[in-house]
Amino acid sequence: MKRLARLLILLVFLLGLWWILLSLGHILHHEDPLAKADVIFVLGGSRIDRIAEAGDLYLEGWAPRILLSRQLSEGGEVALRERGITVPAEVDIQRTVLVNMGVPSDAVEALTAEQVTTATEGDALVDAARAHNWSHIIVVTSKLHTARARLAVTRRFAGTSTRIVMRASRHDRANVDRWWETRSDSRFALFEAQRMLAYWVGIAD
Repeated sequence: MKRLARLLILLVFLLGLWWILLSLGHILHHEDPLAKADVIFVLGGSRIDRIAEAGDLYLEGWAPRILLSRQLSEGGEVALRERGITVPAEVDIQRTVLVNMGVPSDAVEALTAEQVTTATEGDALVDAARAHNWSHIIVVTSKLHTARARLAVTRRFAGTSTRIVMRASRHDRANVDRWWETRSDSRFALFEAQRMLAYWVGIAD
């Protein structure tokens, strides 16, 4: 009987694990209904997908301005700049893309400090929201990053009346139903799953 009980427990565990793996893409994907906002904030971590979404949202009239994150410079960028070689920052390339999409240059701003995590981006966004008195913010990221990003950002705005609308880029090719089929999606999903678990158990913010 004890052996049968152990086997049943193991079976239930394996079935639960299988269900979690099958559902992981949807666990990691959370979007809010679009609503008019004061600004569209683009999280770092994607070269063009998120920027293209922000540009489309702006052109559709969802917000009058776009705020870009500023990603940490690579070692090679820093080394070349120290030699006096001009290396365009990613945020400057993104700004150019937005202008080429038809977004006015004066409608695009960027954080001044480089950001290292979603949490630090959330902190910087809180400061910007206070400085500009923003009460409604659309945050753009990738599909498999939306749930954790929403958790990280809304934690920063806890106790305020600021409304956060989380949106995934429509240009992101990730398949939330079959996230395991491509190397990039599977790596992203498994990394996000680890980070989400760390958020839930309280060892990450």
